Amino acid sequence: MKKENNENLISQKVVSKIEKGELKMKPRVYFIVKTILIVGLLILAFLLALYFSSLIIFVLRINDIFLFHGMGFQVIRNILLSFPWYLVFLVVGLVILVEVVAKRFNFIYRKPLIASLLIIIILVFLSSFLIEKSSLHHSFFRLAEQERLPLAGRMYRDLGNLEIENVYFGKILGEKDNLWIMELDSGEEVSLKITEKIRGRRAFSEIEQGSKVIVVGELEEGSIDVESFKRIERRFRNYKERPNER
Repeated sequence: MKKENNENLISQKVVSKIEKGELKMKPRVYFIVKTILIVGLLILAFLLALYFSSLIIFVLRINDIFLFHGMGFQVIRNILLSFPWYLVFLVVGLVILVEVVAKRFNFIYRKPLIASLLIIIILVFLSSFLIEKSSLHHSFFRLAEQERLPLAGRMYRDLGNLEIENVYFGKILGEKDNLWIMELDSGEEVSLKITEKIRGRRAFSEIEQGSKVIVVGELEEGSIDVESFKRIERRFRNYKERPNER
C-alpha cells in the first residue's frame, strides 16, 4: 500500500511539472532512434570483440606458437616480448564496452555484474574459435601477402610473421665435422653447436637427416649455440595456402 502511494505521488509530481512546462515530453521517435543507436553500438562492439579475439587465436596458430610447448622459459620469454599485446588490450576494452552498453537492457541489468560479464566472455571466447576455424583470417592473410589488402594488409603481414628472438625453424641436412648442418626457412645453412648435455637427451637421438626442427639459440657467424631444440612432424605455416586442411 505504501509503495502504491509513493508511486502515485511521484506520478502526480511528474504530471504537475509537465503541466507547468518544467518538463517537456520527448517524441517517440527520439526513444526509437536512441534504442537503435544503443543496439547498433552493442552489436558493433560485440562483433569487433569477436574479430580481434579470433585474430589473436589466428596469430598463435599461424606462427606455430603451440609448437614451443616444453622448450623452456627462454622461449616463453621471447614469445611474450614479441606478442602483439595491443590486440589483447583491445579485446578487453571491447568486452567492457559490451558489458556497459548491455547493462541498459533489463535482461542484463538484473543480472549481477560478474555473471553478465562471464556470459559475455564465454560467448566471445567460443565464437572466436568458430570464426578462426573459418577461412576469414587466412583469406585476409593471403591477400595481404599478395598486397591486395589495402587497409589491413600491413597488420596481417606483421601478425602472420612474428619475429621471435633466437628461434629458428628449419630442416637437418646432415652431419659434418661432428656438427649438425641445418637449413633455415630463409634458405641459409648454419651449423649447430650442441653441448654434451643436450646430446644426452633422449629427444636428440631421434634427430636425423631430413628432420624438421625448432632450434633456440643465438645465431652468430653461421652457427647457432643451441639452448633448446625440438623435432616437429609438421608446421601449420606450411598449410597457410590451404587453410581448410588441418
